[in-house]
Parts: sequence; structure tokens; C-alpha cells
Amino acid sequence: MKVFGVMDVARAILPYFRRNKGGLILNVGSGAGVFALTMLSLYCASKFALEGFSEAIACELASQNIVVKMIEPGGVLSTNFGRRSGAESAQNSALPDFDAFVAHTNAAFAKLRSERLATEADVAQAIYGTDRLRYVATDDIKPLLRAPRETSEEQYTALMRARFGPATR
Repeated sequence: MKVFGVMDVARAILPYFRRNKGGLILNVGSGAGVFALTMLSLYCASKFALEGFSEAIACELASQNIVVKMIEPGGVLSTNFGRRSGAESAQNSALPDFDAFVAHTNAAFAKLRSERLATEADVAQAIYGTDRLRYVATDDIKPLLRAPRETSEEQYTALMRARFGPATR
């Protein structure tokens, strides 16, 4: 999982930061580290792990004047994540029982892709000049980020199932 690479980099840079009495760690996660997306379970698991790791080390390292920032972007126009993940999904063996579900989910992802309006510059601007832990870098995912944080479990589950959940046969 990609989170282990982030941990390795942090482990390597921390002695330097401690010697220099400070530093900044920028971890780029995803909205999928706050809300889970169907058909992306391993990706979401690694992003949830990155969220937890970043939050924990932010507290641990504050006494050393080391700042940790967690960037949570949604869709960014110039990345090829959607195309690449779609191609990888197409290589998986088909399970006919899931055909309706996969079609429904693919339509939901197409809608998300059409809502992408952010650029890399927008993501950079979101974190410039402030010292919070989390930065929501694109507007397209704000409703999905608020849902698990600001609604009941039942409301959140209903929202996610309505957007990405089971399609009837």
C-alpha cells in the first residue's frame, strides 16, 4: 500500500527536521480517505490509513516544530486517475451478478468526473499560508466530506448508497 512509502519518507526526513528544529510534511491523500468509494476498496484503505497516520504524527511532531498538512483533493482535471483506474477495472474478471451494480457505479463515477473543475494550482493554493491539519483542495467533494463528519451513520449510509450503492436488477 502506498501509505508505507509515505511512512518511509517521513522516517527518513525526521532526523534532518529534528536537527534543524522544524520542518513541514505535506501528505497528499484524497477525499477517499474520509469517505469510501465502491470498487476502490484498496485505494480507500490506503487513503484512510494515510489520514490516521498524518493526524497522529501531526500531534506527535508539533512539539518539535514539525508541521504536518493533509491535503484532501477530489477530482483534478489534469490527472489520469479516472482513465487509469477504469482501464485496470476492465482487466478484472467479470462477475455477472455485479453487472447492474458496476453499471450504476460507473455512471456515478462519470458524474463525478464531469464535476471536476480543479487544477494542480488550485490544490497548491488551498494549502498556502495556513497551518491547519486538513485541507479540502477541491470543491467537488465537499458534500461527500461533510457527510461522515456532520451527519448520522444512517444518513451517511443512505447518501452513499444512493450515489454509489446497489442498483436493482
